[in-house]
Amino acid sequence: MNYFPFSKVIASLLLIFPCVSGFSIEENFLLINGETDEIVLEQGPHINERISPCSSFKITLSLMGYDAGVLVDENTPVWDFQDGYDDWLESWRTPLSPLSWMRYSCVWYSKVLSLRLGLDKIQSYLDSMEYGNKDMSGGLAEPGPGNVAWINSSLKISPKEQVGFIQNMVQGKLPISNHAFEMTKALLFKEELAEGWKLFGKTGWSGSDIAKDGKTLEHSWFVGWIEKEHRFFPFAYLIRDKKINLEQRIPRVKQLLIESHVMTEILND
Repeated sequence: MNYFPFSKVIASLLLIFPCVSGFSIEENFLLINGETDEIVLEQGPHINERISPCSSFKITLSLMGYDAGVLVDENTPVWDFQDGYDDWLESWRTPLSPLSWMRYSCVWYSKVLSLRLGLDKIQSYLDSMEYGNKDMSGGLAEPGPGNVAWINSSLKISPKEQVGFIQNMVQGKLPISNHAFEMTKALLFKEELAEGWKLFGKTGWSGSDIAKDGKTLEHSWFVGWIEKEHRFFPFAYLIRDKKINLEQRIPRVKQLLIESHVMTEILND
């Protein structure tokens, strides 16, 4: 069988996503086979170190929201922006639905959702899901300048734990309804890759993170999975730097997926 056309696709993708491995001080990446638990690609010094999930926690919030019935579908509920809400981005200063909440990674929508769920219910979900350190002592906050437990506060999770969480979610091992998973999956869809593979995930970013050497760094996530038919590969990407180019996260993960050869090898089975 001739695989040359796919090789050309790989070559062209490598041109589209040139090597950016030197763009961050610290780069951590873990990719596993979701069916076999096999580690496909692991790099970076802090795969097991816990850090704030920031907006990657929207994956978990979405699962909770749909499971509890606070969220209904991609377009319901629509909540209105109000004066005093978190308004860093223009796209946040408008009524938002679950789909636009996830697309624009809106902080105030997350805060409203968490308040509707309540701290006790969120804590119960985190305990049963075994999410990171499960520490919600940082509490919830009204929309506005206050931080919540998952933004530079008490809740922390490692890249390895992120991957395990995604694996359990896709395999239906979390204590949530199938509806909650399917709706969350729809919100997390990013794009279709070569040969029918689909990319799902959520980014996250923090503008402040005190490293062990006392220097203030930013840290950023892209957490998700690729799938084709019954095969899936969960991943977690975590970078730290003085200033992070947020536009590089998803292209860099695409490059690492290509370098891992999982799509090529499976195509050639």
